[in-house]
Amino acid sequence: MKTIKKLFFLVCLFVFGLESINAQLDIGGTDILLDKLRLNKGLEGVKDILYQDIQGDPYIFANFQKGVLYLAADKKYDVEIRYDIFADQMHLKSNDQMYAIIHPERIKLIEAGDTKFIYSSYLKSPADKEPEVSTFFLVRADGKCMLLEKKNIRVQDPEPEKLYVAAKPAKFVPQSDTYFLKMEGSSAVKFKNKKELLIVLNDKSKEIDNYITSNKLDIKEIKDLEKIVAYYNGK
Repeated sequence: MKTIKKLFFLVCLFVFGLESINAQLDIGGTDILLDKLRLNKGLEGVKDILYQDIQGDPYIFANFQKGVLYLAADKKYDVEIRYDIFADQMHLKSNDQMYAIIHPERIKLIEAGDTKFIYSSYLKSPADKEPEVSTFFLVRADGKCMLLEKKNIRVQDPEPEKLYVAAKPAKFVPQSDTYFLKMEGSSAVKFKNKKELLIVLNDKSKEIDNYITSNKLDIKEIKDLEKIVAYYNGK
């Protein structure tokens, strides 16, 4: 009973039932009918396409995973969770009902097995001064500097039937992951190359540059990035 009360409190604080959300995405309420996507703004207006009509999978987990949700107030709750990459939404499940978190900024951390998520504002480059948006990130390395990974996916538009060519449905197409560094108490910062990485880590840029060169590390490789951030955090 205590666990049920805690979960109910969590739902009241953070989520609406998927069927009641009116935001950028119009959410449905079952595994078969999850979301409507607003696609193809053009002469014919906005077309609504159901997730069930799109090939592929927009989720990091195919099924809900058992996890732990930590609030900024140092409270935690056992949850069943999954992350919708395309919608950038975290879904919770309770008693076969699905919910979408509507105040992710109040979440400190979500753990699901070995996978960790945080929600953070971010800068699109080291040159930016003010963050414009926030999103969910996968935590790839923790410490005074965090290495964060942003999963990306797009929807390829359906193709109508043509002469001798069958129609093709819309499909989810994974895109390249993007990487960010987040210092304690600051927004995450996107970096695209070694120069931008060293700008973010400017207090130890010479040591990091030497470490990358001497160990022949490639910042396009996540395992090498994890080594770089671990080295930085250990200095």
